[in-house]
Amino acid sequence: MNAKLPRMNHLHLIVPVLFLPAQASSAALAGLRLPHWEQLLARSAHSILPPAALEARLSDVFGVKGLAPLRARADGLAVCEGYWLCADPVELQMQPSQVMLQPEVAGTEAEAQALCATLNAHFVQEGLRFFAPHPQRWYVQAQTPGEAVMTPLRAAAWRDVKALMPQGNDARRWWRLGNEIQMLLHQHPVNVARQQDGKPVINSLWLWGGGSASVPQPACDAVGGLDALTLRCAQASGVALPGDLHALLSSARERGLWVDAGLQDAWQRGDLFAHRTGLEQLENEIAAPVWQSLRKGRLNTLTLEVPTETALHRFELTRADCWKIWRRRRPLTVYPE
Repeated sequence: MNAKLPRMNHLHLIVPVLFLPAQASSAALAGLRLPHWEQLLARSAHSILPPAALEARLSDVFGVKGLAPLRARADGLAVCEGYWLCADPVELQMQPSQVMLQPEVAGTEAEAQALCATLNAHFVQEGLRFFAPHPQRWYVQAQTPGEAVMTPLRAAAWRDVKALMPQGNDARRWWRLGNEIQMLLHQHPVNVARQQDGKPVINSLWLWGGGSASVPQPACDAVGGLDALTLRCAQASGVALPGDLHALLSSARERGLWVDAGLQDAWQRGDLFAHRTGLEQLENEIAAPVWQSLRKGRLNTLTLEVPTETALHRFELTRADCWKIWRRRRPLTVYPE
C-alpha cells in the first residue's frame, strides 16, 4: 500500500502585476495561452482591495512595521537600537522634464565603504550612521523614528521620482537630507573615477522601508520564490526555505508563502516582451503545479494576491472550488480595472 502523500494546508501566492493596465493588456497578451491561470482565477472568490505594494504585504506577512531592520539583520547588521531605513545606492538621471531613477548601481565593496565614510563624517551631528554590508544594499540608522511615507525602491525604479519623494510630517527633513547626500556624492572621488571609466555614478541613495527593530511574527512557516527581498526577510525571521515550489507543495507545512516579482520588474522597465515571456513561464512553473496540487488534494487552500498600481486583487480558492465547472475560464485581460 502506498504511503499517504504529505498535504500542505494553505499557500499564499503573491505575483505583482500579473495583470497589466487595460490599455496594455490586450496587445501584450494577444495569442498567449494561459489555461491554468485562467482556471485558478475563474474558480476563485475575487475581491478588489485598496492598492498595497509588495513591500507592504511582506511587512504584514512577516509581522513587522518596516522591512529595513529585517533586511539589515539578514545582511549581518545588529539592529537592536534606533530607527533603520534601507538607503540603496542609485543613479538619478537628470532629463529635461524628469528625474529618472536607475536602481542597483553595481559598485564595489571598497567604493561603498569610501562613500559611507564620507556620509558618516558629514552627518554625525544629525545622529545618522550609514552602513554598506553589501555594495548594493545600504542602510542608515537614525536615533529617533521618522514620520514619513517613502516609496519602495522597486516601485520607483526606472521612473520619474519627482512625484515619489517622502510624504508626511518629517518629509521636509528627509528632502533636505536627501539633497545633502546628493551634493556629497556628486563630486566624490569615487564618482569622479566611475564617470571617467564610463560607469553609472552613485549620485543618490533611495530611502525606504523604515522601521524600528522588532521580533518578527511571520504568518507562514515556509517561504520560497525568486524574489531576493522575500528570501532575506524569511532568513532573518527564521522561516524554512524549501528551495523550489515543488518542495514547498510536497511538504506538510501549515502555511507557505511563494513570491515572484519578475513580472513587476519587467513592467517597471517598460519591457512588455519580458512581461509576456515571464507570464508564459509562470503558467508552467507556478499556475500548473498549484492547480494540480489543489485538484489532487495535496493543497487544501490558496490565497493569490496580485498587487497592481491601482488595486490589490485577492483570489481565495479551496480544493472544492476546483470542481465548480460552471465558473468558466476568462482571459486575464478582463481583470484590470
